Amino acid sequence: MDDVVEHFRGLVDDETLELLSRYARGENVDVGRRLSGVVVGVGDSLKVMCSEGLIEVPLKCSFGFKLGDVVRIRSDVIRSERDFEVVGNVSKIIEGVFLGRNGSRFALSVGRSVSICIGDVKCERGDLLRINGFKLENHFYVLRYEVLGKGNVGDVWDGIGDLKPLRIVNLKGRVSGLFGERFKREKIAVIYLSDESGRIRVVLVGENASLYRYLDVGDWVEIYEGYTRIGYDGEMEVLCEDGLAIKVF
Repeated sequence: MDDVVEHFRGLVDDETLELLSRYARGENVDVGRRLSGVVVGVGDSLKVMCSEGLIEVPLKCSFGFKLGDVVRIRSDVIRSERDFEVVGNVSKIIEGVFLGRNGSRFALSVGRSVSICIGDVKCERGDLLRINGFKLENHFYVLRYEVLGKGNVGDVWDGIGDLKPLRIVNLKGRVSGLFGERFKREKIAVIYLSDESGRIRVVLVGENASLYRYLDVGDWVEIYEGYTRIGYDGEMEVLCEDGLAIKVF
């Protein structure tokens, strides 16, 4: 059972559950009769996150909707809020300590684990946040948040020398090598990271690869929710694609 089905089961009907699963896998959905997405903004307009991105629909009255509502579009042409059907709500609350950001994503320490969140939050490293949002695929989308004060980061780190293949890991260390950038389907950059226990190659993908141009040997870098695997040369490496890489100043 995939993460989407496991998370949404019991919150929405079976048809919507199937559509959410298809949506999370990137399949096309007929928005004229099918799922539109999750409500991420209400006010003068209704903002809905769907497989095609963020849709903003000017409505005379969108206040009947709540953040986190799963909505389905009833007609091919949207004229009013009556063209939307609410089929469930997937919002939940998490609390954790803000670790750092790269672009639109940031890392949140939640107990002994780390969540990768997406949203605009104004805070500093070490701030304790209470976030209302929803999880989709590997990310937690922020609907609203508040800063509760300062918090303590849990023991979330893995030593480089202790890494094993096919694991989700969190690393911190200094840049000990810059191998270069290249483009395939997405931008890719390769660095080497070292701590007191060892050295490892880290492959930065997509938005994480944008960090490369700001790095020098000796800089302190943290990798959250990286994935260990065996590389092309038979050596273990860490893939940072769905995870997050940040430079610590």
